[in-house]
Amino acid sequence: MLTKTKKIQEKNNDLKTNHYFSIPEKIQEKISERWFALYNWIWEQDVKQSIERDFLKLLNNLWVAWALILIIPTVILLYMKSPFAYAFFWWILLIINLLFFIYLTFIAIKRSSILRKNSHILITDTAVSINWKIKNIKENKIYSNENLSKISNLFEEPLFSESNIHKSKKWFTKEVMNKLTSWYWKIFKMWSWRSRNSWQLILLLVALYTAYVVSLWLIYFVWIIFIWIFWNILSYINKQILITTGHEITTINNYFEKIEKNSNNLVKEKNELTTLLNQASDNNWKDSLLIKINNWIKKINKNASNAVDSSLNLKDVINKSKYKKMFNFSIYNSWIKKQIYIPLSEILKLLEKNLNSLKLNLENIEKEILKTTDESFKWPLVASKTRTQIQIQNLEKHILWIKHYIDKLK
Repeated sequence: MLTKTKKIQEKNNDLKTNHYFSIPEKIQEKISERWFALYNWIWEQDVKQSIERDFLKLLNNLWVAWALILIIPTVILLYMKSPFAYAFFWWILLIINLLFFIYLTFIAIKRSSILRKNSHILITDTAVSINWKIKNIKENKIYSNENLSKISNLFEEPLFSESNIHKSKKWFTKEVMNKLTSWYWKIFKMWSWRSRNSWQLILLLVALYTAYVVSLWLIYFVWIIFIWIFWNILSYINKQILITTGHEITTINNYFEKIEKNSNNLVKEKNELTTLLNQASDNNWKDSLLIKINNWIKKINKNASNAVDSSLNLKDVINKSKYKKMFNFSIYNSWIKKQIYIPLSEILKLLEKNLNSLKLNLENIEKEILKTTDESFKWPLVASKTRTQIQIQNLEKHILWIKHYIDKLK
């Protein structure tokens, strides 16, 4: 046990003496491509496991003291034939449970604050924002400070590295289990050096100790789940409050996420629209396909509008914030071009190509109508002409909107 504890302490000391964190090449490539990178350092699962680990650590250190405080006075009161013996036992057990609950609630609230400040780290080509503070980057290295070391130690996860918290949790679980079960053997060994009549005392100790052990695991499995639900609700409320009140880094992160989401949607919708337009050309623009195409273009317009508005709002927020000095417009504009401008330009070309095709098709239909003298052959052509004219009008309207979004990005 001492060896294991020593290893954990040595590992924590290594984290404290680590004076800088090197930015991984993948993140550097992302920054050079689009000016920024959002790195998820602390995850919700890390917080959950840290709470579980700390509770197990508390049990590992103090469970014997609590057991003695709970069981020995109860046994003495029973031998004194006190009518309050069992009441004493259950009241002390309830107090222990309550103290555990207060402890778990406290660390859940504290970890919620840590997660809110450090879950997303904004990195640019010149600086990094951690814990809502800006630090300069030198030679692709982020130099550590006391706060970073504390978080690294708390979650056993140095920045840009994998978390080891699950290993500590596993080790403490094993230690607590071994200690709790070992005391059953110690109680039963008392039978070997006591008189045979002592079996009543042994069974009493076993019963009281079992109630204590069961209560500990109920706290672990029930209260931690309750705390976890409470913590998730608290984190969600905190995030919404920060966004509503216009907290800068939260608002910036939120806009970045929206731009990426809408950009990915634009690429997917462009590919689907290409398929639909090809099918329409092959099937002479049938009504069922026209409805699908119009609905799909509406989706594109919606995502384009959201992406463009998010981009413009993001620029406005950054320009008014302290993060302006981290900002590189040339790289950011190149990223926006790739994320929004290029997909929209490709969609525009696609629509214009099909618009020209429809206009050519309309001219051919009009020529056929002029050549046709039989009224029975003419009315299908007239219907086809009307349908084509409607689709031309729809495409022209959508093209105007796409051009409008593109112009806003220029």
